[in-house]
Amino acid sequence: MSRFTFQFFSPLLLFFILILDGQITHVLTILSGGVWTPVSHLFLLFLLYSVLQHRPSYIIILAALLGAIYDSYYLGIYGIATLLFPLIALFVYNVQTTIFTNRWTRLFTVIIIITAFEVCSALITASFGLSELNFSNFVVYQLAPTLFLNIIFAAALQFPLELFYRLRKGHKRYR
Repeated sequence: MSRFTFQFFSPLLLFFILILDGQITHVLTILSGGVWTPVSHLFLLFLLYSVLQHRPSYIIILAALLGAIYDSYYLGIYGIATLLFPLIALFVYNVQTTIFTNRWTRLFTVIIIITAFEVCSALITASFGLSELNFSNFVVYQLAPTLFLNIIFAAALQFPLELFYRLRKGHKRYR
């Protein structure tokens, strides 16, 4: 798929993944009896790889728009994902030469960006009085299951995403 095709295909793919994340999260929360809240972040995983195909301005605007949709659909509070998604995209874009050196760095980057998103999101909602944050409960019942779920997703999808985004060992970003 050409870079031009990715310009039109990425917003639809990322939007679909954003909706899929919510469904996966809902099903897994119900299966755990509401005790744990493993939040699926396939969107962030695909956003990580989408940085390879787009200019920084395009990916930041796309992340902000999808962040606004995420805020309205899942959080009901505008501003959290609208702020955090573009910051994550900008971070990934600025350190992509390091991230795409091998599969381990991509896996650790997934852990870092998901932890940053979850912790920053919880801190923002708590600082504005929108929720009460017990950090130890947050880590045990939400952050740990979220990281476990997304590490499994990242490991399972690494090879298919490398193929889809044409990232090979001979690629200039994969050394």
